[in-house]
Amino acid sequence: MTRLRRNSRLKFRDKPGLKLCAVLWLLLCAPAAGAQTPETCVQAERELQSAQAAEARADWQAALASYREATRLAPACAEATVNLGVIYNRLNRPEQAIEAFKQAIALKPRLAAAHLNLGVTYFRAARHELAARALAGALAIEPQNLQAHRLLALTHIAREQFAEAALELETTVALSPDDIASLHMLGETYLRLKQYRKAVAHLERLIKLKPDAAKAHLRLGEALDNAGDSERAIEALRRAVETDSKLPEAHYALGYALLKRGSMDEAALEFAEELRLNPAMLLARYQLGKIHFQRGRLDEAVAHLTKVLEAEPDFRPGLETLGQVLLKQNSAAQAVGVLERAVALDPAWPQGFALLGRAYTMAGRRADARRAFDTARRLGEEERRRLEEKVSKPKS
Repeated sequence: MTRLRRNSRLKFRDKPGLKLCAVLWLLLCAPAAGAQTPETCVQAERELQSAQAAEARADWQAALASYREATRLAPACAEATVNLGVIYNRLNRPEQAIEAFKQAIALKPRLAAAHLNLGVTYFRAARHELAARALAGALAIEPQNLQAHRLLALTHIAREQFAEAALELETTVALSPDDIASLHMLGETYLRLKQYRKAVAHLERLIKLKPDAAKAHLRLGEALDNAGDSERAIEALRRAVETDSKLPEAHYALGYALLKRGSMDEAALEFAEELRLNPAMLLARYQLGKIHFQRGRLDEAVAHLTKVLEAEPDFRPGLETLGQVLLKQNSAAQAVGVLERAVALDPAWPQGFALLGRAYTMAGRRADARRAFDTARRLGEEERRRLEEKVSKPKS
């Protein structure tokens, strides 16, 4: 059985949804009373204290005014300039924040907080290449900065550079073994990389730290399922729905694992529950349509598959199954239309042309049927030859 795709845009994906987690801003405190103030900032110490007090009461405009005055009084105070950038971010003024952080770096090139905050701002603006450069600058100064490693990993994920993301997250976990968020991201990243055993190892570590993490059980189940350990996968997925019965995709994943094991009745119940919680979950609807077809409940199958194709007209497996259902119902003309759409999406699909040939035959279109069957035979032979060449090709 082919694993379907279910991404958020197409609603079909074959990999876990790796959502970018919220980024925490690094807010540098103005020098507190009694703390050692950098020499370059002494002239602005009173304004820095006023700014800190304004921040404490979330009065961002007052903090902005105080930091501006601090940078006027002490133009070489890079720390005040960083804090000014942070306040610009608080006020949703990213371009001014970026300029402030760049100015701070020019004043004090080895001020890690300036590089880090610049990376955060670029990341929030989806300027990921620039974010990666800024974060690399922060790590060159502070190699053990956990926030920089986490955010650089997220930047790699945003660019679908999953191998690089895994390296950053491995570093983060080595520096902070109990970092739940990084363990979760690392498990999902290894799922993306199809390194299922590594995904399992990290997700199991996470579950030991947080046994009630329903999503971790879900991802562990997916990793075990892909690794071929179906029984443990089902156990993990059952734990996911027990921990959070409303967790999106959990009932679908459990149903799919049960279906692969041959437990069709249990699978149907899980797909139905997923649909009850999330009527837009097209994969669950598709699988339920297939089960109705296999059980001979053709009208129910048509109803589900039609809804799937209304949402995703180019979903070829849905077209194929609906075509088979229509053939069973002797609805030849409808089957022809559906299967013509299916083979147009994949002109190198021999089974599709064979099904289309059956539909043409049922519709009395004998010449079209002959052409479809001939195409199916030709494509089948080409596919067989490719497989034989692949098997007989010497391994390097």
